[in-house]
Amino acid sequence: MGYEVTAKSTQFGYGTPFGFKTPHKYPQDLEQSLSETFLGLTKQLYPTGRAFNIPEKSTYEKLHKGINTSMIRLTQDVKSVVNKSIPDNDDFVEADATLWENKLGLFINPATTLENRKSAIMRKMAYPTNIKARQNPNFLEAQLRLSGFNVRVYENKFLEGGEWVHKTPDEVAATSATQTQHGGTLQHGGGTQHGSGGFSVIANSLDSSENYNVGGGSNLWASFYISGDTVNEMATVDKAREKEFRELVLKLKPAHLVAFLFINFI
Repeated sequence: MGYEVTAKSTQFGYGTPFGFKTPHKYPQDLEQSLSETFLGLTKQLYPTGRAFNIPEKSTYEKLHKGINTSMIRLTQDVKSVVNKSIPDNDDFVEADATLWENKLGLFINPATTLENRKSAIMRKMAYPTNIKARQNPNFLEAQLRLSGFNVRVYENKFLEGGEWVHKTPDEVAATSATQTQHGGTLQHGGGTQHGSGGFSVIANSLDSSENYNVGGGSNLWASFYISGDTVNEMATVDKAREKEFRELVLKLKPAHLVAFLFINFI
């Protein structure tokens, strides 16, 4: 006859099916659990002879557990080093991003999302030095977009009448079929202009009020445009990332070039 549960029954009563002989397990951490698992696998792999018997709590068993624990700690440490060194996993946290930004000379902005910071670090790791082939506008554009800036880069080089010509920002803005740049509700950040006397530029400084005189257009060959989906369309960049954006452009562009910005920092 089976055991009958009554009001006096307990989990550990002597008369229950789960009496005093029932084995109990202590709480185990992951390392201990893995070590026990490896020990069980090791016992299965050994031959069945007496010489290969591993008595419980014996020195032989402790030796195996020690080896298992060392291997587990080694693999965990290696995994931690890799995950903290390459920003392609969830274990790479903001503290790691700050550390790598310091090492790589990147702009540190805690307000930027971790994903954008990780993208910027990956970009820098992939392209650490200056190579002439990277002066192509496509490369500059790709790096800006990899860092989370939705902008396009255009050479100041336009084909008109069978000849290549350079244009001032005034002339580029005038080709717009809409009033995107200067619509009634559009606002520009502090000091942003597109007039003949000054332009929002990135030449040699992080200062947003930096100015550049086109000098009658003779030096427009050394300029390019950063704007939206077309050369005369305004792009939008988060105001909190403006300094980061300017620093990145300064690091990526050839030193002698000047970037004209058709960008709203809002």
